[in-house]
Amino acid sequence: MADKGEMKSEEADLSADIKDWSKHQVRLWALKEAAVEDKFADILFQQDINGSSLLLLDKTDLKDLGVTLGPAKLIIHARDELLKFRKEQPSGTINQSGGLCKPYPFQRYHDACRYMENSILDVPESGASDYIEPCHEYKAFINTPDENKMCKFTTEVIRFAAACMNSRTNGTIHFGVGDKPDFTHGEVLGVDINDKEAYENALNLAVDDCFEHKHKRAAKMCIKPPRFVGVLNKDMTSSQKCVIEVDIVPNSTICEENIYSVSLDSKKGKKKAKGKETDKTEPKQSKPFFIRDGSSSRNLLAPTTFAKPMEEFNKFVDSVAQLSQLRKQAEEKHLKGVKSTVQGSRLSQMITGGTQSLDQSHFEQYVIVTNKSHPGQLESLTFLQELNPAAVLDFDPESTKNGLQQHFEELSTVNVHLPVKYKITEGVENIASKLKLTRNTSWVLCNGGVEDEVPSDIENWLIEKGASVRDVISFLCRKDVLPSKRFLVVFLLLSTVSEKMDPLVETFSIFWQELKGTEQILCICENEKAFTYWKDLIEARCGTNISRRCIYDLSFAEVNGTILSLLSENRRSKHFLPCGGGSKVLFEKKVERSLNTLDVLCVNQCEGGNENKIVIEGNFYKGGKVSWWNFFFSEQPGSTPFIKRDQFDFIMNTVLPDLSSLRKACVLFSLMHLPGCGGTTLAMHTLWAHKDKFRCAVLKDSNADLAEVATQVVKLLRDAHEEQLPQVPVLLMIDDFEDMDKVFDLKQLIEKECVTHDIQSPQVILLNCMRSDSSEQTETTGETVFIGNKLSEKEQKQCEQKLKEIEKTQKNLDTFYGFMIMKKNFSQEYIQGVARNTLKSFNIDHKYAQLIAVLALLNVYCKGASLSVSLCEEFLGLQPKAFCGSDRVEDGFGSFSTLISAITVEAKVVFKAVKMIHSSIAQHCLQELATTHSVQIAMIANLLLTTDRFYESTQGKDSLMQNVHCMLVKRYHSKEEESHFSPLIQDIAKQSQGLEEMVLNASKRFERDAIISQLLARYYYLKKRDFKEAKDWARRAKDLNPPILQTHQHK
Repeated sequence: MADKGEMKSEEADLSADIKDWSKHQVRLWALKEAAVEDKFADILFQQDINGSSLLLLDKTDLKDLGVTLGPAKLIIHARDELLKFRKEQPSGTINQSGGLCKPYPFQRYHDACRYMENSILDVPESGASDYIEPCHEYKAFINTPDENKMCKFTTEVIRFAAACMNSRTNGTIHFGVGDKPDFTHGEVLGVDINDKEAYENALNLAVDDCFEHKHKRAAKMCIKPPRFVGVLNKDMTSSQKCVIEVDIVPNSTICEENIYSVSLDSKKGKKKAKGKETDKTEPKQSKPFFIRDGSSSRNLLAPTTFAKPMEEFNKFVDSVAQLSQLRKQAEEKHLKGVKSTVQGSRLSQMITGGTQSLDQSHFEQYVIVTNKSHPGQLESLTFLQELNPAAVLDFDPESTKNGLQQHFEELSTVNVHLPVKYKITEGVENIASKLKLTRNTSWVLCNGGVEDEVPSDIENWLIEKGASVRDVISFLCRKDVLPSKRFLVVFLLLSTVSEKMDPLVETFSIFWQELKGTEQILCICENEKAFTYWKDLIEARCGTNISRRCIYDLSFAEVNGTILSLLSENRRSKHFLPCGGGSKVLFEKKVERSLNTLDVLCVNQCEGGNENKIVIEGNFYKGGKVSWWNFFFSEQPGSTPFIKRDQFDFIMNTVLPDLSSLRKACVLFSLMHLPGCGGTTLAMHTLWAHKDKFRCAVLKDSNADLAEVATQVVKLLRDAHEEQLPQVPVLLMIDDFEDMDKVFDLKQLIEKECVTHDIQSPQVILLNCMRSDSSEQTETTGETVFIGNKLSEKEQKQCEQKLKEIEKTQKNLDTFYGFMIMKKNFSQEYIQGVARNTLKSFNIDHKYAQLIAVLALLNVYCKGASLSVSLCEEFLGLQPKAFCGSDRVEDGFGSFSTLISAITVEAKVVFKAVKMIHSSIAQHCLQELATTHSVQIAMIANLLLTTDRFYESTQGKDSLMQNVHCMLVKRYHSKEEESHFSPLIQDIAKQSQGLEEMVLNASKRFERDAIISQLLARYYYLKKRDFKEAKDWARRAKDLNPPILQTHQHK
């Protein structure tokens, strides 16, 4: 009986004649190529189906064996396709030409994938299969005269593209890949290209010339730009050749139920085809109509000998609606098939030996084994510097010229050696000392490229260089060189390994033998296809399954970010974004600064900072806005957890999971809350709790350009995922939007931006934190959560626990109004007492008293309004110092300083400002000023409108003007009545005097504002019944803005 290793090798080798296959090989083929479930492959195995039996099977036989219809069709189809493929191959061509290789990843441009000369693409030319898996067409393109190449290229692409678009299948056409009879089917030849841009330009012109005008836009969206894939020589050195590839992606949203005829004669000035899309009459100019038919593109309107030449065309046209529906279903199924991964956590576990920290890693040393790199990979390999490997076994013969060694040498000190230096000719310690092993990285070039060492091709490497590399590995694995069981060998596969004679397969085998297993080996592959090749080759060579020791679901950018984040120094100095499954990417400073409308919450937010906990927490408990630091401090040892509102778990466990399952690019839920009840804090707490699962951000300015916001949100989503479906959604918090129309506008713009980048699954979740004017609780649903001003018993207990902690660390607890209002369960008596006691010394003649009155007015009648620090300093006469900063503006408010907090306003210009600490306190302050100090809101409003100093050139002037304008004209409606005036004007009217003076002052402050003039017209018409005056103001409003409506549009 064959031993286990031989059996594994036999199973993996499916290159022999099918009739010679064993039942083991049939089972393996059924799993890998026919892609049926294990249970159906096991049926074939249990029934002793070998290669000869497989050739005789039909669907009836399989049904009798218990194989259901779907898998039975897959088995028969895969067998027939394989027979067809083998029949097309001349005897022994695989060995004569080269090993099998996978095609370049579909619809990608920046992958580090290159072909090797004479290798064979392992996909045959084909027709439509499942609409998503691309069909392929090969063109040698090496015998075409130079003067005809561009015409040949564009004609073939247009023909192939029209066929794919009509058949609704993805596809790739390859130029520089051979076909029978002159070459092996799928053989990589490569072509010399001097001007790549010319091909792209020519293709764009060809689309304009060949497609009907109404279809040009769709064609340009479906036909992707040419991709130029480099071709390596057989010894892994670079050549000047490349393969030109064009991907076709006929998305259902683009093609809908259209059909596409093309003109390949390049004539211009073509007349528009008349009739509907699905008109079954033959086009007057008999434009070709291509479909994919097997491995070729066939023109259904080509002259035939049939009596009814249009019959097949009409039949196809009738099927277009069904084809479109099948394409749409396939796209949805493909989206659902995008799997989640936990490989980020697995990588963290394996690279550190289980400690999850490189600072305290189980492994003392690292050895890297790598192959041919691509320039696009190098920036994502900076983690190698942090690992500081003892040795790197590099199989790229051009590494010192333009590869990984050259890049690494710019970052760290290395010593370059040939393997012969490791041969034991003297004492081991002497050799290690000469090599400077473990002091500097020893870079071992295992396939030449230095000291005139000529590189070997794959077939000859083992004979020419294999023995010396074995000496290197044996030396490194000695217990007196590297610490036993305390070093990790990392196979970093920068290029796909697809041949059993590849040097890396032999290298793995030697390490596996020396280390007696795989526990000290980690393999990192760029994608799942590369992993599959690698796993199968190692299983065939060593008889062991290395799946659990491999990382393949992460891009190198994600691998880089995940490993860098395992060092505490990096967590303090760099920012990282989540990528799903515990993986991370480095959030580059340049990208972070470009997202200037967003406050992005990183995975390692606040780590390594030195902010003053006492000051930050004191500001929050006094009533200041919550910051990320508050959540961070609450998670530190010795702290009680952040107070969790009852709705927090519902949002975490129900709302967000439900929204994430919807098949929409952008979804929305609203967090409605009464002012001052902690709605913003709950929303930010939700983001903090999800910073490892979502890419979280807060919109800085609700008045920002929404189109720019949408662009930046999708940029955040796609960071490090430019050409693949993002694994981690964006959770965007928007706060203080005035109405839902604006929220929906942003949602629509984000959806539009997602369509631009072909993002169709739920990838952006909008958390709309919005104030509610009604104290009646809104019913909580999957789309709306309400936060009121009454704490549950559970929430009150958390407040009691937090108070005990605060008492130990903070002073002046009696001024922590923000916290105490919540602890007192939003007691109106408590808030009224705070206002009364604080304002007992109020004197309207004092500057700081006037400011506190204005701030209270702004806070009550214009949500979130504030005054800039520079304005307050000017008004109070505080002089900034040229050195050591200036006086704290809060101190200028005297005894009222406990009622205000400092904030940063994100507007057209970012500036520091002050505002009232709590909306309820502001409301009660206005009441206290009116009842106790006879300062009515009309008096405060007139003070605000007539004091020129407020509107002089200073920071925040524009924001103040907008806020004052808003509280004068913005009206609110209820179901019961329609409001004719803003709440401010209505409240002043109730106080019986001062309204006319106030609106006239408003007209002077906003002298050339049509809306204010219209307000005066409405005031005189409805309040004073002075129709002449009303008419004068209405005429003035019209003169200032002719298109203005009689009734100002309001929200």
